[in-house]
Amino acid sequence: MYCKVRTFFIKDFKVIDVCVEVTISSRGIPRVEVTGVKGRESAKSIKMIRTAFSNSGLEFPNKKVNINVLPEGLISDLADIEFPVSMGILFAHLGVAPGTSDLFYGGMDAAGSLVPATKIIFMDGAWSHGRIGRLFIPEGSHYFNESKNGLNVYKLTSLSRAAEILIKGGQPSTGERQSLSHNYKWKAPDGKNCFCNVLGNENAKRALTISISGHHNILMLGPSGTGKSLLAEKSTGMFPSGTSADAVEIIKAAVMCGQPLENTVKTPFRCPHISIKETDLIGGPRMPGEATLAHKGILFLDEMHLFAPKVLNSLKTVVDQKKIDFNCGGIPVSYPADFLLMGAANSCMCGLLGAEDRQCKCNGQDLNTYNSRMNPALLERFDILTHVTGAAVEAVRAKGGGNCSSGCRIKEQINNAVAVQRERFKSLGISYNSQIPTDHINSICTLGKNTALLLEMAVSRYGLSTRAVHRILCVSRTVADLEGAPEISVAHIAEAVQYRVKNDKP
Repeated sequence: MYCKVRTFFIKDFKVIDVCVEVTISSRGIPRVEVTGVKGRESAKSIKMIRTAFSNSGLEFPNKKVNINVLPEGLISDLADIEFPVSMGILFAHLGVAPGTSDLFYGGMDAAGSLVPATKIIFMDGAWSHGRIGRLFIPEGSHYFNESKNGLNVYKLTSLSRAAEILIKGGQPSTGERQSLSHNYKWKAPDGKNCFCNVLGNENAKRALTISISGHHNILMLGPSGTGKSLLAEKSTGMFPSGTSADAVEIIKAAVMCGQPLENTVKTPFRCPHISIKETDLIGGPRMPGEATLAHKGILFLDEMHLFAPKVLNSLKTVVDQKKIDFNCGGIPVSYPADFLLMGAANSCMCGLLGAEDRQCKCNGQDLNTYNSRMNPALLERFDILTHVTGAAVEAVRAKGGGNCSSGCRIKEQINNAVAVQRERFKSLGISYNSQIPTDHINSICTLGKNTALLLEMAVSRYGLSTRAVHRILCVSRTVADLEGAPEISVAHIAEAVQYRVKNDKP
């Protein structure tokens, strides 16, 4: 007896069609053989499936059972497809042919109950387009599909219920037949997470405003205790609400990293410790890392100079490509990592260089050793370099902003600038000025004669690279958008240049 069941394997953001072939033979010693699966983890699933059959009142065939998974070598265990494997055994054992368009996905427990599968959210509208048939998934699973199609969804609670419908000819109830959807909403802004609640540091706030508006990577330098970490934490509250596509990507990235599925979406803020390993930061072939958890949000590296150089160097290509590529057994694996990189570091090892009321204890060799920990190639990835002074007198004179979840001037500026960018780049498939392609930079960042002359002088004086010129143009475009200016002026270029070649460092 032979049966073929259609199912799926979900690897990173991709849904790959998989077939499970079940052959039951009276010849040979009764046992279960699994082929087409790499690794030896399938034995646990087979034992669990046997137990689930018994607890569901179903007979497991006392014959030779061969389970073959195609494509061969794609998956390493049966954990995510225990439900379709069980249905294949039932169909083959009882001589019932499944529907040619029936699809199954999900795991089970020893009691025979279907386990909700969070990975089903990757089977979105793009995947289901053009598919016609029935999809059987565990109750409690969520799925993003806001368009109507010919795919009917049945959310079942147990293996016995699936057997009652598909083997005995029972009819699904109204509650079991549901639309493929998942309701979510952006978290309401918190008035406490606002720059207005941070005293002083107006120059740093301005730099962060530009950084958030155009998604420009920023590095904050300054003495210890000046408020660098505080400003970074407040930055999440300054982010404008993303699009529905952003929300879906944030939820998918979290699920990919093993986080629970939530209905409330907020801007990710990840702040890994300086002791983090490279595999924990960018992930590995089998599991993403902090970079993916920060997708569509902020990756903040506090005390950046103290991270292992190998860890920092691993970020260079990630920042450029906004994704992480691996190769797992000849199969390409890709994780999303489109984040705003924020760094903060003291100006020296003792943390007192630049402080107005304390004396730095580091000598020249100490400073050279400290600064050499940061690769110049990684520093090039920062569009904005700003010095955070945190002067006590400035903080005393500043006025606290209190709770300003609505009516915040800085937040309004950011929202307006982001709206302008989204409209401008609608046809290019990007959202921010930091993503302007090289072949569009001249058309989007047009410069007048005097503005171009100033940029040429800066290139000549500071020996700027081609990458630096491109980033300066992108930042100046964001500065212009914050002011609502259609053209980039001399003042806009001048501000962008000073963030690139910061000359007010201590």
